[in-house]
Formats: sequence, structure tokens, C-alpha cells
Amino acid sequence: MKKVFMCVMLAVLLAMTGGLGGCGGQDSAAGDKKTVRIGVVPLPHYADAWVAYKKGFLAEELQKSGYELDWHTIALGPVVSEAFAAGEIDMGVMGDFPAFIGRSAGTNFCITSVASTAPEALALIVRPDSPVKSMADLKGKKVATTKAAYGQKLLALLVEQAGMKMEDISFISLSMPDLAAALARGDIDAGVVWDPILTKLESSGEARVVADGTGLYDAYAVWMATDELAKNDMEAVRAVMRARQKGVEYMQEHPEEASRLLLEEINLPSEQFAIMLKKFSYEQEMTDKFYQDMQDTEEFMYSNGLLKGKVDVNAFIVKP
Repeated sequence: MKKVFMCVMLAVLLAMTGGLGGCGGQDSAAGDKKTVRIGVVPLPHYADAWVAYKKGFLAEELQKSGYELDWHTIALGPVVSEAFAAGEIDMGVMGDFPAFIGRSAGTNFCITSVASTAPEALALIVRPDSPVKSMADLKGKKVATTKAAYGQKLLALLVEQAGMKMEDISFISLSMPDLAAALARGDIDAGVVWDPILTKLESSGEARVVADGTGLYDAYAVWMATDELAKNDMEAVRAVMRARQKGVEYMQEHPEEASRLLLEEINLPSEQFAIMLKKFSYEQEMTDKFYQDMQDTEEFMYSNGLLKGKVDVNAFIVKP
């Protein structure tokens, strides 16, 4: 009888302290803040996010909504995709092309807002002494960019605009550093490059811009979140958006201080950085035009064999 009594008392004590069932444990954990892991590359494309981080806006807005910030500086864009695939980050930034490539490969993430647009930061360039004045002058010539990156889309659009087909040029896929070197040697006649290398080559007199993305392609970078975060913690996404808006406002109101903060992270000459920064818009809204542009990008990538399978754009984009 004594043994039974002791067992009953133990059960009561365990229930009171949350040792039986899940309710007690969930209640005590409810007060704990969830951690949101964010990975961002130090580039002008994401200047608003960097200012928001450096000024504490990100941590502040997340804390207001019950979350803790875990910031990850990621050196290279492709590593962001790898970090998502490995389950190492919950939110991050990348170009629209790697976003679609990741989704088609099975990475469980979605687009939650525009990170930046910069049609002038993506351009077709030639050597300064080149006789080329337009895309039409490159018929039969060697033109390079990086395959499966957004430069390929601008090149295709420029070719189409000139009334040509891709078969009318000799397309070569090169990385940005290799493209710059090939252009300098005269191994190629032109190339599509993007910032920061675009401004570097143009400002140093090593290249001349023939055409950029203005009126053709907005050169999107996008904010991504895991499907799990978007489904269960959309308030965290909204908190990041609010912090980014504070970052934009701070850049507008304190341009010199914002530039100083950015140059602490973004390793570029200050003169070139100032030129680049003027090219970018950090408007977050996903407009009807954005949806259509993403649909066009998906169709372009799929028809050119850059995706493993079709991507449902409407399901891929999730509005906060």
C-alpha cells in the first residue's frame, strides 16, 4: 500500500512540474525566443540589409516579434544556396537564377520579397577601342557571359532585340574574372558582366558599355526563406522586411555614415562603391511585373536546359 501511495505521489509531482505529458514543456518553451539564421553576401545588392544589421535594426525588429538573430556573413553567392540545402540558414539572399536552380533541384525554400533591382548593374561590354556600337555588330563574333547566371538572360534578350538568334553569335561561358581577362587579351569580342566587376572595368577604362538591362531586364536579387519558416514563422519574415526598410531610410538620411558602415564589410574602392550604390533600388514589393518577370525567367531557364524540372512560380513566391 505504501508503495502504491508513493507511486501516486510521484506521478502528481511529475505532472505538476511538467514531467508528464507535453503541455508543461511547451508552456515553458513558449517564452523562449526562436533563432532565425540569416545568411547575406557582402555586396551592394544587399546594402539595405547590411545597414539594418550594422545598426541593430534586424536584431531589434526580430526581438520585438519574439525571435533572436543569428547572422551569417557568406563570402560567395553560391554558398548561400549550399547553406540552404544543408539546412544551415533560414533566410538569405541570392539572384533569381540560383533561386530557381535551387528550387528545381529540390531545395525547400521560397521567394518572400525582392532584395534589389539594378538593370544598370548588368551590361554588355566591349574593349574601349572596339568598333562595336550595338548588339547587331556582334553577329558572328565571340560573346561571353556566365551560363546559368542572369547575364545569360540579358544576352539572349539583347540578341532578340537586335532581330538575331543565339546561333548568330559564338557564345562562350566564362566566369567573371576569366571573362575580364579574355576581353583584355582580345580572345572574345564582347561579354555580359555585372557589378562589382562592371563598374571596376568601366571606371578603370578597361571596358565600354554597349547596352545594359534598362528596359529589358531588372536584374533581380531576391530574399529567400525556408518553406518551414514561411509556413510557421512568417512574422519573422515581416520583421526582416521592416528592418530592411529602416536600413533604406538610414541610407537616405545618413548617406556618408551608411557608406562608411557598408565599406567596413564590402571590400571595394570607395569611389567605385559610390557609383555602384546609385544603380540599386531596394524596393521590396513583389508587383505584378515581378511575378511576370519571374514567370519569364522560369520559362527561359527551363527552355535552355538550366533547370532540372519545371518550377511552379505561383507556389515558389510566398507573400508575407
